[in-house]
Amino acid sequence: MRHQIAISTLTLSASLLSAQTVELDPIVANANRILTNGTENLASVSSFELQEVESAHFRDVSDVLHAYPGFASYRRTHPTSAHPATQGVRLRNFGSNASARSLVLLDGVPQNDPFGGWVYWHRYDSAQLEAITLYPSGIGETWGNMASGGIISLVALPPSPGARFLQASYGSSDRIDLRLNSAHALSDSAVFDFGLRHFQSDGFYTLHPSQRGPIDERANSEATAFNTRLSWRNGDLWNSQLSLRALDEKRGNGTPVSRNSTEAIDLNYLAQRDLEAHDAHLNFSLFYQDRDFQNVFASVAQDRSSERPALDQYDMPAESIGGSIVYRQDGKQAVRFSGGADFRHIKGSVNERYRNLGAGFTRDRHAGGEQEFYGLFAVAEWELSPEDTLAATARLENVKRVDGRRIETNTETDTVIRDDRYPDEDSDILSGNLNWRHEFTDTTNSNFILFSGYRAPTLNELYRPFRVRNDITEANPLLAKERHQGIELSLATQKISSTDLSSSFRISAFYYEAEEMIANALITTESGFDPRFGFIPEGGSGSSRVNLDESTVSGIEIHATHELTQSLFASLTAIYSETEIDSDELAELEGNSFPHSAPWKAVAGLNYSANEQLQFAANYRWYDRSWENLANTRRLGATSDLTLAAHYQLDDTSRISLTLTNALDEENRSGLASNGLITIDEPRELLLTYTWRQ
Repeated sequence: MRHQIAISTLTLSASLLSAQTVELDPIVANANRILTNGTENLASVSSFELQEVESAHFRDVSDVLHAYPGFASYRRTHPTSAHPATQGVRLRNFGSNASARSLVLLDGVPQNDPFGGWVYWHRYDSAQLEAITLYPSGIGETWGNMASGGIISLVALPPSPGARFLQASYGSSDRIDLRLNSAHALSDSAVFDFGLRHFQSDGFYTLHPSQRGPIDERANSEATAFNTRLSWRNGDLWNSQLSLRALDEKRGNGTPVSRNSTEAIDLNYLAQRDLEAHDAHLNFSLFYQDRDFQNVFASVAQDRSSERPALDQYDMPAESIGGSIVYRQDGKQAVRFSGGADFRHIKGSVNERYRNLGAGFTRDRHAGGEQEFYGLFAVAEWELSPEDTLAATARLENVKRVDGRRIETNTETDTVIRDDRYPDEDSDILSGNLNWRHEFTDTTNSNFILFSGYRAPTLNELYRPFRVRNDITEANPLLAKERHQGIELSLATQKISSTDLSSSFRISAFYYEAEEMIANALITTESGFDPRFGFIPEGGSGSSRVNLDESTVSGIEIHATHELTQSLFASLTAIYSETEIDSDELAELEGNSFPHSAPWKAVAGLNYSANEQLQFAANYRWYDRSWENLANTRRLGATSDLTLAAHYQLDDTSRISLTLTNALDEENRSGLASNGLITIDEPRELLLTYTWRQ
């Protein structure tokens, strides 16, 4: 049935793509874009525009973000074959477990999963994004939760009547990636556009070749994402947009039993009202998000010849509803003000079968709860002098955790063996940021940033246990909120030579502190039945989510670009980010580093235009050694990969591209379990792509 729907949609799409083009001025209705009051110009960021993304031919949004070495998900495994729960976003190593510490926004709307905070990267078509911008330090205004760990802003291309796009890719491991988009004028003031992406790949083996057995298979994935958008103007003062986004994703996690799937639906309304008399505007947003996640963890025999289900999370529903209203002044006044309010209500649960000793599951668990966030903020921006600008944000947020519960049933006797109800929590959090920019010359400036914020534990951390190989981690419904604060100082300069060749250089130093950082702490390595974790296999372990008293992240970041000739462009970004647990009740963790947090990371790029039709690109990425676990007893080696790409412009509307990732076929290790099992990242992949854009 799902394939029939996809075929029907493609047929409809083809007819719409061939429809007559109606010339009409594009409607820009992407209301509530991040930092539209101008403070984006005050922050030290990395940004990628559509032209840059296409010239380097990144395969997807995740590849684009990895061009900035400060970006990382918890494990290095590519999203093609990674478990969704490992795709929490963090910047500059700010995070001690797989949960996201950074907020991802699409046109100002939060994209982090309501239940776990992770991000489904297959949902986004990089060719339909106008810009991708990273704000590593906590300069956000709206959506306080997680924003202090940085913001990743995705901005969709504005609807342009007559615009049409088709892209088809085929590569190694039978990777197929089909994308299409089309926009159509409904009237002089309304535009309808839609997009479809279907992705599938046989994936790759994530277990080291020397350790595989008969039960091991490739970690594969298949996803279909659909989005539709209606944009319209009401007179000269109102722009509005209504959009629907859907995702159906299925993944295999390396063995026949280990599977997960996701269904997601998002409904968004965005609007902007110009207030010409006040040289200002109002932004409105409302959104609804629905998720349904299923996941099975397996216990594999030591000789890897057999397996059995160990944890069947058969139903994990979650939903979120939220909105915001923001007032912004647009003029060039000496002092500009902005302010607004936002809210978000989240609820979710995990329903799972557990305790399978060989004859089937004998226990059933239901655990979940709700979270509420209500925020108010105000921003003031001063032009202190022609050289100096100061922006200050204050935010007050009310955070609630309600209806937490955990119910466990013995399915053999149909009796309730545990019924826990957790106390509600209600707290107010004051946070903010300060940003001072000084212009030394027209081409040289500095930024000084102070910020504070927080992150509430996700429903996933509070209520959902998980398993990696034979290592089990329990949830903790009593986790406290993380509190963050930090400082950053940066200096940036640009230069254009007498031959019109450009170069740029930026250096940033940063220091972050966190109280109550959530991490996964080892509790036991004893095999057998444990009332806290269930059955722990031989060589396995039991851990629990805990709060660390104090921890720090500090470092330096360098970004340089240089146009060597009119046709040759080079770039280098390097970051040193040291993490440390400064104080904790668990004395054995004192002075340790965060897991999967390589201190040194670097990305170098080279782009060459042979002529107007033919371009080449190369990108080399290197990560230092890191620790697999919080105890810092299992070391992961350094990793590297080289990506090569070539593009040939066939005519004004079409081109072909060839991309070779991990060109040297490096064996990059991304995990090391307590029983010695080694997880590896993707091997060499060749991808051929045809693109048509009108």
